[in-house]
Amino acid sequence: MKAHGFFRAGAAMALLGAFVGAPSLRAQGSDSPYSYLFKIRTGLTAGDIQKTHFDNKLISFGAEVKREVFGGGQALKCELAWEYVPGRHHDIYPWDTNPLNLPSRARSYENRKEYGQGINLRLAYSAPLTVPYIGLNFEWFAGLGLDRFKVRSEVEYTFNYININNPSRPDLGNYDGNSFVMESSQFSPGIFGGVKCKLTPDFGLEVSFRNFGMWHYEYTPISYYDKTNFALYGTGTSKTGSSRGWALELALTAKL
Repeated sequence: MKAHGFFRAGAAMALLGAFVGAPSLRAQGSDSPYSYLFKIRTGLTAGDIQKTHFDNKLISFGAEVKREVFGGGQALKCELAWEYVPGRHHDIYPWDTNPLNLPSRARSYENRKEYGQGINLRLAYSAPLTVPYIGLNFEWFAGLGLDRFKVRSEVEYTFNYININNPSRPDLGNYDGNSFVMESSQFSPGIFGGVKCKLTPDFGLEVSFRNFGMWHYEYTPISYYDKTNFALYGTGTSKTGSSRGWALELALTAKL
């Protein structure tokens, strides 16, 4: 992801927070049932998303509106956030089994990178949580999420089959290779739950556990299933689907 895009998205979320917070400056001084928060969240991922992205991090900036309902500190919350789930380049060729009998890692590779950014909407129910012997205010929360990430999948591979009659001249062998990019997005539902601690009247800390998904692109070069038709080299089969995973998240909240 380009740096200017990252900061532009972050600035947009900050502007959203300011826009949402403006009426709250008046409302929170009264008996309004609404409250507003700005959030910075980071997390570690696991599951298929961690495998397809070859990375285990995420970061988001968001704004939350909360309304007390039913009495006793119970509330409903709605959060809108911009989120970035990074990915890294990695070689996915199975060198342990070497199915194509490639002679050298130095001359052959199958490189992939997949990552995404987008909008995360969360709806939750929360209620007070009593923690003995700790003089802080806690609450638990749980709810449903809806994500829409724009995912970029990068594919680049080179398979170099050295001429067995002249192994000292790899340039005389056969090759299969290609390089391209696919991008797409989709809505993906999720669930989450966690605990919030109110550190001061204006700042808090959240810990949550979440299951979510993203669009995923899978590509198989033709060499895996046809090693005779050299005219087709550079092609292959592809399929799309969802990559899901879990995230352990930590968020710092600030009252607007």
